[in-house]
Amino acid sequence: MPDIPMEKKLEEKILQLERQAQALSTQNQFFELLINNLPGLFYLFDSDFKVHKWNQNVETVTGFSAEEVQTRHLFELFTGDDLIHIQKAIEEAFAKGTADVESILKTKDDRRIPFFFTGASTSLDGKKYLIGMGIDISKRKQAENELRESEALYRILAERLTVGVILFHDFRILFANNAFAALLGYNDPSDLLNLNVMDMVAEGFDVYFRDMYEAIKHDVCRERYFQARWVTVKKNEIWVEGRANLIQWKEKKAILLTARDITEAKLTEISLKEETESLRRENITLRSSIKDRYRLGEIIGKSASMQMIYERILSAAASNANVVIYGESGTGKELVARAVHKLSRRSAKPFVPVNSSAIPVNLLESEFFGYQKGAFTGANTDKLGFLDRADGGTLFLDEVGDLDVGLQAKFLRALEGGGYSPVGSSVIKHSDFRVISATHKNLLTQIKNGEMREDFFYRIHIIPINLPPLRERKEDIPLLVEHFLKIYSHESELRQLPGEVMKSLMNYDYPGNVRELQNVIQRYLAVKSIDFLYNDAPKPPAPGPQKEPPDAMQSNHHDLTSNIEHLEMKMIREALLKFGMNKTRAAESLGVSRKTLTRKIKQFGL
Repeated sequence: MPDIPMEKKLEEKILQLERQAQALSTQNQFFELLINNLPGLFYLFDSDFKVHKWNQNVETVTGFSAEEVQTRHLFELFTGDDLIHIQKAIEEAFAKGTADVESILKTKDDRRIPFFFTGASTSLDGKKYLIGMGIDISKRKQAENELRESEALYRILAERLTVGVILFHDFRILFANNAFAALLGYNDPSDLLNLNVMDMVAEGFDVYFRDMYEAIKHDVCRERYFQARWVTVKKNEIWVEGRANLIQWKEKKAILLTARDITEAKLTEISLKEETESLRRENITLRSSIKDRYRLGEIIGKSASMQMIYERILSAAASNANVVIYGESGTGKELVARAVHKLSRRSAKPFVPVNSSAIPVNLLESEFFGYQKGAFTGANTDKLGFLDRADGGTLFLDEVGDLDVGLQAKFLRALEGGGYSPVGSSVIKHSDFRVISATHKNLLTQIKNGEMREDFFYRIHIIPINLPPLRERKEDIPLLVEHFLKIYSHESELRQLPGEVMKSLMNYDYPGNVRELQNVIQRYLAVKSIDFLYNDAPKPPAPGPQKEPPDAMQSNHHDLTSNIEHLEMKMIREALLKFGMNKTRAAESLGVSRKTLTRKIKQFGL
């Protein structure tokens, strides 16, 4: 292959160099265009502070032309502390590689513009250079100054208010004014900074206050009014009222709280209430002891144990505290609840009874809190819940031991003032209601078994009332019999039972208590026969010359309805005994619903 001539090789080399030069020229033009159009100040100078490169913004901002920029020393653009800051930043950049600083740049016409400068150093051919940018921060500085002035203005205003003001985030105090410091006995507002607000709330109000904070913080509500007892620096308790609002503070959610001391007014209010309730109780006691000494409302009994119950009812009626009534089935727990309500200052408002065990779990929330139209299939209209209906009055929770644990938590929040939301709604509602509960169970055992929340128990268990079973107050049976005879013997006007019948009634222990006695009397008046749930008491002969056969089904003197009722009662009694009084299993064996069985048990007094 022949060698390529030297001239040809030289020509190709020249063409290659020309193409490279053209490429470099194009690249340089691109970088020139980019640098000149950068929004900030672009600069490049060496360690002798000789400017090698800048963009057009340097000339536009400073007012110096391109020729003047080259003749000016860099430090001529800064004065005073700004010059010192720039010098330190440049030294740091050459020493550590990078640096940044805020400084005021002085222009040719003596204008002063705040800039944020950042730079990085590099070495080229043994010489150090610094390349960087300057960004105009005039608008940011103006906003900061306005914010600072606004903050100072509000601080002065808050400090001079006569009402106490604090600002806190996550319960830590960020600001307090003089009035708030004085309210709690602190010498200086600065003594309150970073303290925990919860340490200042009196015991018993901490749960309520924490719930208020969480509700506002999570946008459940924007504002909340409160009245609570607070603790001063000397550990004295005072009554405080105020409002709490959600605000944004330095990009965080914070609570602005205003407060004032209402101790004197509150104590006067409490004193007047106590005096009023004392007079009410004296009046009730007087009427009870003189006119109705053997009864209180619909409750019958003159025994010592019942006299104690009457006293407890009167005490509960004079208070607004929650009540829990313990007693076996049939002892009259609802009668006691109604008596407490009727004798209390809430008597003009509704008494709303709720059987906690009779509501399906999936309906509990909608039944208690109500629901909004469209919340679920079939919700065609808005519906008020038990809490809505009991507003101003009394909510009676029968069989409270059967209340679902999940609902207890939500119900507790409503009890403590946190409010509740109907199903399908985000609106927070509040109801002023008193809770009277009833149960035949041991609630402390329920807590141990995880079937009741401890905090819920302590909220409802303020005034306990323990009803004695009828077998422990048999001296009241004659009074009860007389009472039931007046109610049920309209046609025969029978006012007294034969001696053998009364003796039989006195000898029986009544597992079903007063309700069973009531049904025994009803059946006796209907069929002239005593029939007890358990066959441990003697049955007297029925009145009249002819003896009633022991089994009413063998008698020709009963009508069809009586025989059917007797058969139903017998079958239910046998099923209950067979399954250890388990209503669910007994209902299944009889082929009826538990609700139907429960109704029949009450009807027959079983």
